[in-house]
Amino acid sequence: MWQRFWLALRNLNEQYYFDYFLVFLIGLVLFGWLQAAPTLAEPDSFYHAKMAQIAGSGQILHVFPWLQQTPLKSVFVDHHFLYHIFLIPFVKWLDPLLGVKLATVIFAAFAVLTVYWLFKQFKLKYPFLFLVFLLLCQPWLFRASLVKAPVVFLIFLLLAFYCLAHQKWLGLFLISFSGVWLYGAWPLLLVMAVLYAAINWFLEKIRREESIWYKIRDLLRKKRTVAWPGALYTLGGIIAGLVINPYFPANIKFYGQQIIDIALINYQKVIAVGGEWYPYGFLHLISDAPLICALLLASLLLFVLTVSKQSIYSWVWGILAVVFLIFTLKSRRQVEFFAPCTVIFAAFCFNDYFKKLSAFHLRVLLSMGWQTFFAVSLLVLGAGFVLQAPSNLIRAKQDLSNGWPITHYQKSAGWLKNNAPAGAIVFNADWDDFPALFYYNSQNYYLSGLDPTFMYRENPSKYQQYVKISLGEVQQNLDQLIGGVFNASYVFLDQNHGNFKRQLEYNGHFKKVYEDSEALIYQLVVR
Repeated sequence: MWQRFWLALRNLNEQYYFDYFLVFLIGLVLFGWLQAAPTLAEPDSFYHAKMAQIAGSGQILHVFPWLQQTPLKSVFVDHHFLYHIFLIPFVKWLDPLLGVKLATVIFAAFAVLTVYWLFKQFKLKYPFLFLVFLLLCQPWLFRASLVKAPVVFLIFLLLAFYCLAHQKWLGLFLISFSGVWLYGAWPLLLVMAVLYAAINWFLEKIRREESIWYKIRDLLRKKRTVAWPGALYTLGGIIAGLVINPYFPANIKFYGQQIIDIALINYQKVIAVGGEWYPYGFLHLISDAPLICALLLASLLLFVLTVSKQSIYSWVWGILAVVFLIFTLKSRRQVEFFAPCTVIFAAFCFNDYFKKLSAFHLRVLLSMGWQTFFAVSLLVLGAGFVLQAPSNLIRAKQDLSNGWPITHYQKSAGWLKNNAPAGAIVFNADWDDFPALFYYNSQNYYLSGLDPTFMYRENPSKYQQYVKISLGEVQQNLDQLIGGVFNASYVFLDQNHGNFKRQLEYNGHFKKVYEDSEALIYQLVVR
């Protein structure tokens, strides 16, 4: 009976790709459960929903007057342009905020499916087992559930790797072109292509020097693996994506600022940047993602001990996993690439080892000390699955549920929309208040948002003055500074700015015109 059942299941899988359907369904159920709360995990979700609405109306913004004290006011580049295009159907057919949550569920499920598809395309053993490591990584589940482009970019990255390995140059060109339009991490495509070509050259050189049979094989085949065109096609696609672009040539300078100032330099020691840009403590990372960290350690150990058996694929993903581990320790948001790179590295590494391992070799190696240690490590990982699975999923669910309600600032922003003149500038006390205000009220303008680096780079001294005012450290001439220097006629602050609130009321030139449990609004009164 059971044999018939498994035979029928196997035939179903071979004919209709049932395993792909099952993996995608698991992804939908998992991420749907994580998103099943009337909250948004971070404020940028409001911004992306609004930008998708604007894109859906046929507008391409080249200026962004909603951020008056940033360079985006006069020169704007939407570096998530293609991502916002992808969101258009969801914000048009559904409530926009619910639509972007549904889109995120579908995008994340497709990312999981793409990882599994990649494993199957390279005929890796136990693909679903390695996929489970990713699905139990709490930090990755959280990042993949954000209304952001990286989870979609991960799909592009995996497709680019497949094209590199199989020499699908046209596909690689198109993916690189689209990647530029999708997300500002597009240099990663070129890094991977150059890394692949460099490792291929290195391995070919080593093997030719070590083995005469390798040279004979090359002569018989009359060709060797060609990898360098991949770097050229990737570079060509990126250049085309930058030039054939609705934001060219302003996008060139913008990407320089985005990649260098925000991603690499990161002014976290000077200004209060977003929490995702701060370091991920090493022990904290181990605590949050123990299975991924243990998998990386076991894979690196196996890689070093069996390096001669390892393919170029293990080399590429192993280097990327280590690089993103370093990046994650610098900026916690990089865990969104560290976790999948580690899982893919482990899948290739173990597969390269076991596919060349005979039963005799297995018996010999099991008698060696390091193999015993390795077996114990596998048992620990297995126990980790049982112990960590429930807590990781529950923590990810709690983190996502404890975000911003989808009605965040709806009433206060609505009051501004109905009472403040169109184009009036609002002094928003926190830069991360902007996305929700922008979503619910785009007829008024604000000072800072998206990232404080923009305002800081525009005018460092003015930014420091803005911070001091919002913290309630400025008492003298507050009305002249807000109304004259910042040209604002309204002040918006949340209920946590007690010192700023006291300074506004002490000044005498500000009238409180609105208050609820979330926020207060003051109007500058000229006497």
